[in-house]
Order: sequence, then structure tokens, then C-alpha cells
Amino acid sequence: MEAFNVSGFAALIWIDWADRKHDICEINRDTNTQHLSVISSEPKSINAWALELKQRYNGRPVAVACELKKGPLIYALSKFKRKRAFKQCA
Repeated sequence: MEAFNVSGFAALIWIDWADRKHDICEINRDTNTQHLSVISSEPKSINAWALELKQRYNGRPVAVACELKKGPLIYALSKFKRKRAFKQCA
């Protein structure tokens, strides 16, 4: 398994993808706190969530891990420059 350097990221985010909803685990690297959330799989929900991340972390980069390589979720996240999607995790 390839190891990734995550030192430059404001948050580490794991997404458990599903057809109707996405379960999210977010770790704030500054405070080392965990936040769990669920969002709809609708593109507008993904966009709103991504914009919230941008505000929460003042535009700093965040790392996103997901078991997908492509699809609506990956496409929606690819529009945001400060998010790095790591390779497939599952």
C-alpha cells in the first residue's frame, strides 16, 4: 500500500459513498477533532458541502479519500482546486 504525506492538509476526509447518501468522517488537523456527517448524493448537496469546507478551512487544502475512482461524487469534487482526492481506498 502506498503511503501519502498529509502534512500540508487542513483536514483529512473519508467518504463512504452510496447511491442516495454519503457518510463523511472529517478530521480537523489543527484541533485533532472528528466530525461525522451525512450528505445527500445530489450534486447540489455535494457542492454545498464542498463550499462549507472551503469556508471552514479558509481555502486551505483538504485531503479526501473515497473508494471511488470516478463517478458523480469524484466529478463534483474535482471542480474544487484545494481538495486532493487520493487513490481508491477500498
